[in-house]
Amino acid sequence: MSCIKRYECTLSPKLLEKAVKELNEPRDNEKRLQAIDELRNNYDAEKFGPLVREDDEFFLRFLRAKKFNQKKALTVLQNYHNVKKEFKEVFGKVNNPAVLTPIIEKEVMMMLPGVAKNGAAVMLSRHGLIDKDMDIYDFMAYGVFSMEKLLEDEAIQINGIATIKDLENFNMTFFTKISPLALGKMTKVWQEAMPMRYKESHVVNEGTFYDVIMAIVRPFLKKKLLDRIHLHGTNFKGIHEFIDPSILPPYLDGTGPDPDGLAKLWGETLMEDMPQDTAL
Repeated sequence: MSCIKRYECTLSPKLLEKAVKELNEPRDNEKRLQAIDELRNNYDAEKFGPLVREDDEFFLRFLRAKKFNQKKALTVLQNYHNVKKEFKEVFGKVNNPAVLTPIIEKEVMMMLPGVAKNGAAVMLSRHGLIDKDMDIYDFMAYGVFSMEKLLEDEAIQINGIATIKDLENFNMTFFTKISPLALGKMTKVWQEAMPMRYKESHVVNEGTFYDVIMAIVRPFLKKKLLDRIHLHGTNFKGIHEFIDPSILPPYLDGTGPDPDGLAKLWGETLMEDMPQDTAL
């Protein structure tokens, strides 16, 4: 422990207040460090393998995701390590992100400039840009890699994430390649193993095929997550209730930046710290 640099709180007063009130985060840093140490010490390395990271910041994201409930945070932490071992098809690529360069260059995902009305960061994904021949595990790894990047930001750990999924021109052939086993595993990753606060999900241009997708996915989703899904079809103004149009791209009836520029910027963000790995 002596070689580990301890966490020092640099949150703005407003963000700290939100963490204290909404996430039960200790205002006092010594008590925060005690909570981190408790989580670290309770981790079962014999059962779930060695910790992938041991710095305070790593444990803190799990505590925040579960409002400093030690039991729940420990479950997610151990699930996180478990899926890394059990779902090599995805996490082998997350751990070797150079292989994800082609899909990153497709510019499917992007972060909008600003936050939703509830303070959550907003990620827009244009699923119509997914090639029907794309490896499904590449796409899953791309999503996990993006979320890992987002979790580096303490504001996002505290405020959470909102998503907008644009399904215009989405090719159902891609979705049908997902086996029920893989779908179940991936759903478990998002719901039980990622220390992220999912605030809301908006779906646009979903079309009638969305019912087919949901019929397959619904059994794997918890009611809490299902309740946070909002369908908008082509009525983009419905999103404005949740997200100010000033940060939405013009094609979603917003006055924000062009999505292509945002997608390029997000791709550069993902690749800027990418190690020069050898492809698997």
